[in-house]
Amino acid sequence: MSVDSTKEAISFLQKTNSIAGGTVYDHLAAVVGKLLEDRPNGPVDLRESSLLVKKTEYVPEDTHVVPPVRQNPLKTASAKEIIELYRTPEPPINASTGEPEEVIPPNEYEVENILAHAAMFSAVGIGFGTTEWYHTMLSMKRLGEDPVKKLQSIRFFGKFYATSADYYVFECIPKTFPDPVADPTDPTVMPQEAPGVGSNACQYYVCTRLGGPVVLLPDVHPTHIVQARALKRLLTGDLKAEVSKLPRFDGCEENYLRAQIARISAGTKLCPNGYYNPPEGEEEGRIVFEKAEDFEAPDPASLAEKENWAHMVQHIKVQGRCVWWAPPEPEEPEEDAPEPEEPEESPPIMSTIDQDVPLPNFNAKKPGAEEEEDEENGPGYAAWTLVQSSALRGEVPGSPAGQVVCMRSNLWPGAITCVSGTSFGNIYVGFGVKYSRFLPPPPPPVKSEYQPPVPEDIDEEDPAAKELLVEAQELPPPPPPPGEEGEEGQEEED
Repeated sequence: MSVDSTKEAISFLQKTNSIAGGTVYDHLAAVVGKLLEDRPNGPVDLRESSLLVKKTEYVPEDTHVVPPVRQNPLKTASAKEIIELYRTPEPPINASTGEPEEVIPPNEYEVENILAHAAMFSAVGIGFGTTEWYHTMLSMKRLGEDPVKKLQSIRFFGKFYATSADYYVFECIPKTFPDPVADPTDPTVMPQEAPGVGSNACQYYVCTRLGGPVVLLPDVHPTHIVQARALKRLLTGDLKAEVSKLPRFDGCEENYLRAQIARISAGTKLCPNGYYNPPEGEEEGRIVFEKAEDFEAPDPASLAEKENWAHMVQHIKVQGRCVWWAPPEPEEPEEDAPEPEEPEESPPIMSTIDQDVPLPNFNAKKPGAEEEEDEENGPGYAAWTLVQSSALRGEVPGSPAGQVVCMRSNLWPGAITCVSGTSFGNIYVGFGVKYSRFLPPPPPPVKSEYQPPVPEDIDEEDPAAKELLVEAQELPPPPPPPGEEGEEGQEEED
């Protein structure tokens, strides 16, 4: 074989395969290297070495590209916070010594059996999934054991739906209430009720994610309750968001949420009639409830009557307070001063719900609402609707014991009270909107037209002065229509 033929043969063997890649020359070189390394005895072993080299050198083309996973930071943070709920908190490490610091023992507190209440709520079709209930219980446990907050009792108030993030609300009573807010400098300004009294009888912590940071809402002011009654809006999920400019609301969303919580609690928090002894007195302005020793589990059939359900929160008056406030009388009364308002009479605490005023008829009957008639307000719909679970509960093996009887509020959709045996629970799950007709507020009054000032020393007897005075008090004539003005302009140009 000539030199040119040899070069041509080597060039042919070095051609690259466009599909699999590689050349015959490289394969033969690898086979020879394999033979020299293994030194097989027979020709069959030579064929096996060639196949072995081919299989070990083949690398399939990776045509499938896995796209990068896009992680949602909000979901990632929420998952980490849920994991922390299941972990036992570890003691902090001292940076100087490297040893664990002394841990403050967890706070002792009272808490409702939320999982048992969740079973009651689920029996009448209200509530969340099992996982969310369990995470709620763990969040309450961490909040109650916090040695800094020092809570005496904690209860799950409910959940407020919002446009961007929902609010989980926890109703708490601290072991020691803070000092009252200092009185305003102006004695005629209505003060807010002291902590632990009236509409501020409880503290409320909220969070937008179970396991996330909780925020203590400020005490409610009467002005916020009065202004919230004129609003009908959805929550945003941002506590610092602006609420409304018309009608005016002097505060941000945390104040509005706190006002709605006070209104919902005053109107929908119930208990079985006779569960508590009627409060006889007040302790430092606070109403203290004592459970009746002779209370027995009511018959589910008797709970169908509304006189067997009672309000356990004070009524909020028109002023936005539970206790009437009268401004101080002036030292020198004026002749044209208005007469002081008479104190509003509210229904006593532990009043039954059969005395509640029926809802007005807005030409759209609420689902499941009964028709009632009130002597003062005329025909309307019942403020409460009875809901019962299956009567077979407790009789079927494996089912929870006792039938659940529920009262659902039609005034605040989403608020319910359930009773099963001697246990009862309250919860609110809704948008924080009351059942009422929405009437947009009227626009502010139109400002008057500009009038030239009239000299103070004008002589009204002078005819010229009278004419000037009349011209000053008259409004300027309205401008001509655009069509007439254009035609006159064209005539002048012609």
